[in-house]
Amino acid sequence: MIRGLYTSASGMILCNQQSEVMEKNIENLRNPGYRQASERVTSFPRQLVSRISANAPQSSEKETLGIMGTGVYADRKYYSPEPGDLRKTENNTDIALNSEGYFVIQTIDGERYTRNGHFQLDPSGRLRTAGGNMVLGENGPIGPLPEKFEVSLNGTIQDSETHEIIDRLRIADIPPLDLQKEGITNLYSSVNEPLEVDRDLIRIHQGYVEESNVNLDAQMVKMLQVSRAYSANQKMVQINDALLQKAANEIGKL
Repeated sequence: MIRGLYTSASGMILCNQQSEVMEKNIENLRNPGYRQASERVTSFPRQLVSRISANAPQSSEKETLGIMGTGVYADRKYYSPEPGDLRKTENNTDIALNSEGYFVIQTIDGERYTRNGHFQLDPSGRLRTAGGNMVLGENGPIGPLPEKFEVSLNGTIQDSETHEIIDRLRIADIPPLDLQKEGITNLYSSVNEPLEVDRDLIRIHQGYVEESNVNLDAQMVKMLQVSRAYSANQKMVQINDALLQKAANEIGKL
C-alpha cells in the first residue's frame, strides 16, 4: 500500500510538470521561433514479483506473478523540430528558416542557437538579435552590411547593388534531445557539439519570420488527458490512504 502511494504520487508530480510545460507552450503561441516543449517520460526501475508459500523452503520454486511498475518521472524536456508557419514581414533583416537547423548566435556565455530570425542592424551595420546578440556567419559576426542586401535560399549574403558575397549564415544541426533552453529566451544551448547543416538542405526566406510551432489543438487535447490522469492518480492515493487507515484502526486491533 505504501508503494502504491509513492507510485500514484509520482504520477501526480509528472502531471503537474506536464501541465506547466503546456501552459508555457500556449503562452508562447505567438512568439516567433518558439519550439514546442514536452516532458520526456521515463519509468523508475520495474520489479519482478513472485509468490512463495509461507510453509515452503527457501529453495523451492517461486511462482512468477509478473512485472510491477514503481512510478514515472520526467528526465528532460523535448523540443519539437517541426517548422512553424512563415509570416511575411517585408523587413529586410527578418530571416526565416524553413528547414532543419538553428541560427548561431554569439553571447557573452558563448555560442547559442535560435530559430527566431527577427534580426536587426546595429549602428555599425552588424546583424544582431532583438536582444543585442550578434548573428554569426562562416567568417564570424555578420557585418557590416550595406543598407540593401540579399540573403539567398542557402544563406549566402550579398550586396544587392554590387552582388559581392559578404558572408554565409551558419546553420547548426542539433538533435532535439541535445537542446537545452536558456531561461525564458528563445536561445538554446546544445549538450553535444552541433554539426553544420548541409548547404544544399538549407531553405532560408528573407522578409519572413517563423512563427511558433506550437500546435494549439494538440495541446488542448493533451491537457485534457493530463487532467484525467491526475484525477486517476489522486483517486488511487485516496484509496491507498483509506486502506492504510483500515489496516491501522481495524486489523491492528486483532
